[in-house]
Amino acid sequence: MEWYEILIMILAVILLMSIFFLGFRILRYKNTKKIISNIIKEKYPDINLKMYKQDNIYQFEFETDKRYLIKLLDINPKNEVIITNSEKVVINDDIKGWKRSTKPNFVAGIKEFIKMKNAIKIVLIYPDCHNITKYINESDVFLAAKFQKIDGLYYIRFGELIEFLNKQ
Repeated sequence: MEWYEILIMILAVILLMSIFFLGFRILRYKNTKKIISNIIKEKYPDINLKMYKQDNIYQFEFETDKRYLIKLLDINPKNEVIITNSEKVVINDDIKGWKRSTKPNFVAGIKEFIKMKNAIKIVLIYPDCHNITKYINESDVFLAAKFQKIDGLYYIRFGELIEFLNKQ
């Protein structure tokens, strides 16, 4: 085999792996949306549930006597959600090695999501997370309590969604 044939084979394998990974992520996201929509429709069978693309500001919208907007955070259960200020939310994927100098992994669209008016805004953490931490200032932090409203948003774990909706 010539060197360029080996190179072509390597590139073909990388391309196939990339396509497989992308396809897996798309299927997983569609399945996640289906699971969440089934839970919402089970609780509110007569609503009109609107679903949006993954890169929108929010992914679900419905109205009962109140308007609900749900932003989906699909993260590893070992990760931590850090609310640094009212406009910035970070996903920490290295809990033990995290420092203030660590490059942040910001959640896209939070600033715009906070600005949405006349709605109960939920950041749904799917499937779960290690902690939900709020920084008050540079030295003071607290762990968010269950169903605690922080900066106008409810950070709800997927397993607590039904309970949260029942309390509304």
